[in-house]
Amino acid sequence: MDAPLNTDYLLLLELKLRRVSGNDFQKFFSEIMEAKHGDDFVRVQPYGSLGDKGCDGYLASTGSVYACYGAQNGKLGPVSSFSRKMAIDFEKARSNLSAPMTSWHMVHNIVEGLPAEAILELNSLKQQNPSLEFSFFGLPSMAETMADFPESELEKFLGRRARNEDFRNFQISEVKEIVDTIVSVTSEHKPMTGEITPVSSEKIDYNEIPGTWVAALHAGRLNEHHIQRYFEQHQVPTRGEVLASIFRNRYSELVAERLPPSLIMYWLYVLVVGQDEVEVSRQVAAHTLLAYLFERCEIFENAVEGSQA
Repeated sequence: MDAPLNTDYLLLLELKLRRVSGNDFQKFFSEIMEAKHGDDFVRVQPYGSLGDKGCDGYLASTGSVYACYGAQNGKLGPVSSFSRKMAIDFEKARSNLSAPMTSWHMVHNIVEGLPAEAILELNSLKQQNPSLEFSFFGLPSMAETMADFPESELEKFLGRRARNEDFRNFQISEVKEIVDTIVSVTSEHKPMTGEITPVSSEKIDYNEIPGTWVAALHAGRLNEHHIQRYFEQHQVPTRGEVLASIFRNRYSELVAERLPPSLIMYWLYVLVVGQDEVEVSRQVAAHTLLAYLFERCEIFENAVEGSQA
């Protein structure tokens, strides 16, 4: 069994899946499958009225058929549309594909997990077609596919990860640009009031922060003191409090939408760097700023020692 994908790259993969949707997602999936399997994997494209026959990719050696669903921001829309696409794409492949089919896989970029209705639909397809194997192919399967890729290949698909030396070469100028941009586009500049509460050692578990984001927060802690000094020496004495207020308000909005912790972390990250892929120096600044805010309880809730999530 291959070693698991490095945690840094696992986070970059999550971010990538949230950025690509539709045809871009199908293209990304096809490219990593070609890198893994070579010519054994056949990328399928629709040609005019012929369509794709419900097949977006085919692994010849195993007779595996893949159908793709690339959601916007890696977030599932109406559950019924996803289940309906599963049924339609499988029926197209079963009825129209002349190549041998031994298994059928629904490929998706839904990071938070699938609803029960999708699992029920897959089980229904299994019961109706007992001679075939069925499965979902999401983030875990993609991570497994890419686990033995060399560093150069991972960088090609996901971008370069932030290494220890990058955090040691932290640039406060990156944080300055981020802070200035966030404050400049926010209409309300009201500083937060109240004392800073010491962060609980159980805060990460209490808020159920996923492991990929935990690693990012831990890495960012290395340079928190630089950000603290930056705000203490800023020509606008309330700059830090204003930024904290902006993030606290955004966090409250995300909680009100009943989003899971991984998606809340993602949108807070987007608030820092935007939705495009960014240079390593900006990744480092983003992780550091989020760690700074997390440790001061401006984002996510502090835990009372011994409490449960």
